[in-house]
Amino acid sequence: MLKLWKFQISLFGILFAVILLEVSIIPAAWAPLRVDFFIGMIIGQIIFVPFSQGFPFVILGSLILQAFSGARLGLIPLLYIFTFMAIEVLKNLIYLENAYIQASLGVLFYCLIAAATAFLTDFAYLKGITVPLVVGALLTGFVSPMMAYVVGRLQMAYELEYE
Repeated sequence: MLKLWKFQISLFGILFAVILLEVSIIPAAWAPLRVDFFIGMIIGQIIFVPFSQGFPFVILGSLILQAFSGARLGLIPLLYIFTFMAIEVLKNLIYLENAYIQASLGVLFYCLIAAATAFLTDFAYLKGITVPLVVGALLTGFVSPMMAYVVGRLQMAYELEYE
């Protein structure tokens, strides 16, 4: 039980490092650019962590991201819970441990989240930021396999059993 808590605390530590990157470092380089590291963490959760541990992490992690996003209350958790559940369904249809599949899913869900955000808030959100959105989608696809790998390495480091 103690290993499970250490694992979850380590994941939240990584989440806070990712939030630091997403909120301060990346926008300092290019203000409209958004790279979503959390999608890769969700993919890693689905591959390496049981549903009973992964789903609460996604809920709590998305609530933390909500605090830093400035988006409409409840929008970020809704989108990430949808992402988690959709990838959970896809887990039975495709082999998620392939890095190319993880990158493709990162790009796909980044685009879906951006489209859903634009649809639920205001379509003016998409005007003038096409290039940053495309670059953000590609970078999200690039970091998704790395984030899934980090989750897998943590799971192996704490020697947690996954059935």
